[in-house]
Amino acid sequence: MKRDARLRPLSRDHYQGLVLARFIAAVCARDGMDADAVAVVRERFLAEIAPHFVAEETLLSLLESHGIDHLVARTRAEHVTMMRLVDEATAGTTSAARDLGALLAQHIRLEEHELFPACEALLSDDELARIEAAHSREHR
Repeated sequence: MKRDARLRPLSRDHYQGLVLARFIAAVCARDGMDADAVAVVRERFLAEIAPHFVAEETLLSLLESHGIDHLVARTRAEHVTMMRLVDEATAGTTSAARDLGALLAQHIRLEEHELFPACEALLSDDELARIEAAHSREHR
C-alpha cells in the first residue's frame, strides 16, 4: 500500500512493533515469560513503541476536528491499555504479555488500514508535515 511520505516513518515503526508482537507470541507459546524475555519486551517497548505513541499524539490531536472521534478515542485507549499491559508483563504475568502482543499486532493493523488512510484523506500538507516533525523529535 502506498503511504504518504510524511507518514512512512510511523509505518516503519510498525514493522518493529510487529517484530515485537511476534517475539512475545513465540515466547508465550514456548515457555512463558522468563526474566530475560520480560527484560527484552520492556526495553524494546519503552525504546521503540512508547516514543511512537508520543509522536502519534500529534496525529490524533489533528484528527480530532475531522469527525472521526471514535477512531481517535479507540487509538488512545489502546495506547493506554498497552502501557498498562507492558507494566503487568514486566511483573511476570504471561497472560498480560500474551494480551500485549495480540493487542499490539491488532493495533498496528488498525492504524495502517484505518487511521493512516484517514490522515491521508483528511489532513492538509501542513498537518502531515507536523506529524512527520513530531516523529523526528521523538526518535532522536
